[in-house]
Amino acid sequence: MLKTIGVTFPKTSQWYNTQIRLMDSIKNQILTRFPDSNNLFINMTWFGPQFTKNQEYKKFQEFVHYINIDNIFLLASEDPCFYNKEETKQLITDSGASQSFLLGHFDTEYNFNFHSTVIGAFFPNYNEKDLLLEQAKYTFLNYNRKPRDHRTSFVEMLDSLNLSKFGIVTLGNDKTLNETVGEYQEGNWGMKNDLGIPHDISSLGRLEYWQKHFLTVVSETDFEDHLWTFITEKTWKPIIGLRPFVINGQSSVYKYLRSNGFKTFNKYWSHIDLETCNIDDIHKNICSVIQFLHSQDMEKMYLDMLPDLRYNKQRFNEFALEQKHKMENLFA
Repeated sequence: MLKTIGVTFPKTSQWYNTQIRLMDSIKNQILTRFPDSNNLFINMTWFGPQFTKNQEYKKFQEFVHYINIDNIFLLASEDPCFYNKEETKQLITDSGASQSFLLGHFDTEYNFNFHSTVIGAFFPNYNEKDLLLEQAKYTFLNYNRKPRDHRTSFVEMLDSLNLSKFGIVTLGNDKTLNETVGEYQEGNWGMKNDLGIPHDISSLGRLEYWQKHFLTVVSETDFEDHLWTFITEKTWKPIIGLRPFVINGQSSVYKYLRSNGFKTFNKYWSHIDLETCNIDDIHKNICSVIQFLHSQDMEKMYLDMLPDLRYNKQRFNEFALEQKHKMENLFA
């Protein structure tokens, strides 16, 4: 028996078909591995008592009240899980399940990165000439669509320190801090441009801007480290695009990347702490990196980094295939 709880993206979403294929695959794997068990499968996207409109949490409470659960499977893939680690443990306890399986971007043996498989499948086939730094005209690039708190706070700090003029910065709705960006180019998903910036998950945007910036400041989805480490296409873009990067997001991203064989670049500004600093200092320290780089020979530094940048791009291709294999063989 398999009971599924949780909502999916609407059919109009770019994620819908990939999400349905993933969920169908996992359900088939569960039934193959545990055919005689009472199995509960929860898609954690928009799941929790705070989401009163979809009633999925209420369905969970009713189901575990009447059925003894053998195995509970929690899936977090396309979007963040809104439960932190302690809340996730409590949810499992409340289910009464004998065994639990945390699938996706949980820090468990069933971890896989969904976004790498999607971006690997849909990105243009850039050649290296498309990606290499032609000229360090811009110290950094920082694309923001949804104006989440940690993004607006960072952009405000850039403004206050007069650093926006050194980069290409966008923010959802009506704020384009560097007017030279012009019209942002969409990828091949055909997203609805609902915040003033296309939801482009499948390209690097306009290459004339990509080729002229040195550092990508990645505005990830999650910021708090007490949540599960969540890595989206935003982090994979500079890796595919042969750029050093810093993360406006969870500091655990650096550790995750290195543990999966990627190079990070904080050694080039090792006097500035981006990984163990207090969360309140992350924006200030990223700004310090920008200020430091602006005084350096970035084109020379880029040539020094290039072997690691090329390695990262190749490692990403391998990693995306590894993640696809893990998704398709979760209980092997």
